[in-house]
Amino acid sequence: MDIYSYFTTGVEVKENEPIEAALKRFKREVANSGILTELKKREFYEKPSVIKKRAREAAIRKRERKKFLYGDG
Repeated sequence: MDIYSYFTTGVEVKENEPIEAALKRFKREVANSGILTELKKREFYEKPSVIKKRAREAAIRKRERKKFLYGDG
């Protein structure tokens, strides 16, 4: 899949709108859609074992955070 077709982020510049305002809206939309984090993630190849290890560590962190917030329940 082509990454450019995956993300369809854009803004329409309104009439009499300063380009700075449109650029600010565009940057906010790009940040909210997660394009930059996805590009950083895809910048280098990651072995499947590294991906699994990262997911395992994230699950442990999530479990510990739940335990801290809600108790051992």
